Amino acid sequence: MTLIRVLLLLIISTLIWTPIGVAIGFNPKLARILQPVVQFLASFPANFIFPFATLFFIRANISIDIGSIFLMSLGSQWYILFNSIAGAMSIPTDLREMAANVGLTGTKLWRKLIIPGIFSSWVTGGVTACGGAWNASIVSEIVTWGQSTLTATGLGAYIAQATQAGDWPRITVGIGMISIYVVAFNRLFWRRLYHLAETKYHL
Repeated sequence: MTLIRVLLLLIISTLIWTPIGVAIGFNPKLARILQPVVQFLASFPANFIFPFATLFFIRANISIDIGSIFLMSLGSQWYILFNSIAGAMSIPTDLREMAANVGLTGTKLWRKLIIPGIFSSWVTGGVTACGGAWNASIVSEIVTWGQSTLTATGLGAYIAQATQAGDWPRITVGIGMISIYVVAFNRLFWRRLYHLAETKYHL
């Protein structure tokens, strides 16, 4: 379940923040203003917001199995935005002008210029966001407000419960499983994307 949440977070964050990052990166003045803001959001302690989010979940009757995705994203989604901005800024101006001259717009512009141009930066942002999401799962899948505790099904909740009980064998198993998931995902998915970025989409 935690892996599914991490994947959903990656997909949703990519769909939302990549176009915004590209729009910001293509506007140098806007990028100079907003990049420090994005860096601040990436470094902001997301767990400060957790109690308020927990209260909202309780009042709105939202399952923590779904709400934990939002909590995990609070500290990790910004890496995709930041790297998308950096990737868009790295696309040479002459390539953008050439694309405009040959009439590339819409999906063709994204397929021929933007996606190849920001791909390596997106991969870096995706790796960082996924790592942050796995770490955040430990504090996102069990949240408390007053006497109310919301518990999601997942590896993060398993580790948090084992930690509260002081059960070292279960803590070790939980952390070991997260490590296996992260290493396997890096080898099977991210390493291949890095290779693709270096061989095919390298400016």
